[in-house]
Amino acid sequence: MKLRLLVVGRMVPELAEYEARFRKRLSGACSLQVIELAEGRSKQLAQRKQEEEKHILKVVKGNFILFDERGKTLGSTQWARYLQHLPGNAEQDFVIGGASGVSAVIHAKAGHIWSLSLLTLPHQLARVMVVEQLYRAWSITQGHPYHRE
Repeated sequence: MKLRLLVVGRMVPELAEYEARFRKRLSGACSLQVIELAEGRSKQLAQRKQEEEKHILKVVKGNFILFDERGKTLGSTQWARYLQHLPGNAEQDFVIGGASGVSAVIHAKAGHIWSLSLLTLPHQLARVMVVEQLYRAWSITQGHPYHRE
C-alpha cells in the first residue's frame, strides 16, 4: 500500500523527530511519503487559498482524504478498518491544508473529509497526528500491542 500525506507548509524542527519515529515504524508495513507543498504568499485569504489549491491539485491523486475540523470524526479503529479495506496495491492520498484552510474547490474534490479534532490545530501538529494515527491503525490491524483499548 502506498500512502501519501500532502501538507501545505514545512515541518517545524521541534516535531520532526517525533514524526520520523512513526514513519520509520511504518516503513516495513507500507510506503508513506510526506510531500510538503508551498504556502501561498498572498496577503488576501482567498488568493492564498487559490495559490495553495494549485499546489495541491498538481500533486494529489484520486479519491483523497482531506483533514478539516468540520469533517467526520473517526476513531482509531475506524481508521484501521478503512485502511484494511483498501486493496494491497492501493494508493491513498491524505491532504492537510495550510494555516488558512483550503479552498472550496479542494473541499469539493475530496473523496472524504475527516476531522482530527473539534479543535483547530496547527497544520504541523495535525501532520504528526496523522502519521501517528496511520501507525496506530496499522498496529490495530496487526494485533500489535501499541494500541491499547
